[in-house]
Amino acid sequence: MSLKFNKRRRKISILGLAFFLTALVSCQKDSDNKTNSASSAEASTLTPVTQEGVTFYANDVDKAFEMAKAQNKPVFLEIYSESCHVCQSFIPVFKEEKVSDFYNDTFLNYRIEVNSPEFQSFVLGQKIFVPSLPLLLYFDQNRNLIHLATIEPSGDKLIEQGKLALDPDLRAPSMKKRFEAGEKDSQFLIDYALFSKVTMDTVSNRKAMEIYASQQPENSYASNTNYLAIQKLLMDVENPMGKYFVNHFSTFKRGRDAEEVKNVAENLIMSSLYSSFGNQYSSDKIKQMRDYMIKVEIDPQVARNRVLLPLINAYFRESTPKRAVELVNSHITQVPLKVPDYAYLLKYFNEHSPDASYVQSAEKWADNALNMAPKGSEEEVNIRMELAAAKRRQ
Repeated sequence: MSLKFNKRRRKISILGLAFFLTALVSCQKDSDNKTNSASSAEASTLTPVTQEGVTFYANDVDKAFEMAKAQNKPVFLEIYSESCHVCQSFIPVFKEEKVSDFYNDTFLNYRIEVNSPEFQSFVLGQKIFVPSLPLLLYFDQNRNLIHLATIEPSGDKLIEQGKLALDPDLRAPSMKKRFEAGEKDSQFLIDYALFSKVTMDTVSNRKAMEIYASQQPENSYASNTNYLAIQKLLMDVENPMGKYFVNHFSTFKRGRDAEEVKNVAENLIMSSLYSSFGNQYSSDKIKQMRDYMIKVEIDPQVARNRVLLPLINAYFRESTPKRAVELVNSHITQVPLKVPDYAYLLKYFNEHSPDASYVQSAEKWADNALNMAPKGSEEEVNIRMELAAAKRRQ
């Protein structure tokens, strides 16, 4: 499944991956709801979408798994993009005779375009994160993910990954046991961190990357190899490599696309801030996240905006709601709020504040909003309702 960082092992290069997808935007496509006599015929089987090489099916993942059960085969699924040049480079590989013979005999092969509605319904429905394209996934007949790979376009590598997917002792889900049993070489940790990230297992990813970072000399953190590890694998900015990245930001920009490096840093900080572990950050830690953003050249006001709600929540957790009120009162002197913003703040304090210490300020927030809301509008009604709810807490 491996990203390749260590040339002494499998020659799978992370440099052969497509761009890192930090946020995948679904393309809303028109759906044709026509029903006709052909639909019942189509329900019995799927028509291949490829004419040569690996026989791929598409557009009905449920039927694909039914076919896989009927044929007693696991499912190979390629996540790709029409605009991804690396994905396009796999097309001739899938046409190689040795590849098509192996995959057609062994798997039910399926494709999902990353901008398709099926990506939303199946891939995201399976809680699978796509860090780069193409992403090669292997499932058993019951839709359990048994292996994954991000590899260079090579017939031998593709067959290698297919064979790994068939071996319960080597395929991706075995990694947790192997990790717990003490397997800790760098390439294994990279593989395990990738699998954990794709399956959204934050705890395992953080453990693997902590050990990986400890194995790397600090003066190698800015190397191309470790920059790619930060970009593709890291989920926690507090990892030693993450901290080094933020604190030596200018070093990482040298010889690289500055905007890309900034995006990597921004995504790493934000993913940490809004993660399950970030939801438990102290107020001081959240302020540090704000400072990290400023260090990686995010506008200070934007940084303050992004930590506003996490910081309010931290003050609530720390039983210091007055500090949350002070924060909001300071914030609204710097950033002009609109009526919906005030409505949201009022509702949020009404539902989450541990006491009523905010009510006096809430009256001022409501006054600000009412001065902007059209008389008799729904906005005015919402503000008055939230103000009444606040007063009932006194």
